Amino acid sequence: MNSSASGPATLSGWKRWILLFLVLVLLLAAFLVNAHRFLAVTSRVAHADILVVEGWSADVVGHAAVKEFRQGNYQKLLISSLSGDVGPGEKPKDGTKTSVSDYMISLGIPEDRIMECIAPMTDNHRSATMARGVRDALRRGGITSKGVNVMAPATHARKTWLVHRRALLPETPVGIIAVLPGVYDPARWWMDRQATKWVLKNYVGLFHEWITGL
Repeated sequence: MNSSASGPATLSGWKRWILLFLVLVLLLAAFLVNAHRFLAVTSRVAHADILVVEGWSADVVGHAAVKEFRQGNYQKLLISSLSGDVGPGEKPKDGTKTSVSDYMISLGIPEDRIMECIAPMTDNHRSATMARGVRDALRRGGITSKGVNVMAPATHARKTWLVHRRALLPETPVGIIAVLPGVYDPARWWMDRQATKWVLKNYVGLFHEWITGL
């Protein structure tokens, strides 16, 4: 009797472990399918008249920004950076004019349409500091915008959107445009070592910004 009574309990225990395993597998599958898509968000403000690019972004973002600027109704291209930071071209910035600005001009953006937004150097909340630099530059220039679209590397886009919305809302609508690097398949990002590193690193950065950002 005791042996038969313990059988169902043991079977029930195995069923619970199997169910837990299946749930974990489903959660992992859901993460793999949606993780990159969540980070690499694109949500434009249709009537935006200002385009923002972070100065540290790779060349692929710069080229995408030029295409976006030409196709949209943008009046200004704002380049945000930190004093002393380094951007495309790997030339140090001198605090007054960034190498990114020269790079954008070389790609065909008129110099009078480019506006520098240089924030103080910091080791913490760098993206948020650059976003506030954009806000402060707009205020100093007395610029009222119908909307701002920010371009960002794919897996950094969600965090970039968060910090710019915190800095610019409610006065200015903020959109985001994720730029894929073109070196991996975003639908199978976990198959690429660098893409996996970017996804995991940017999830950590996003949650840190959510919790500790201003």
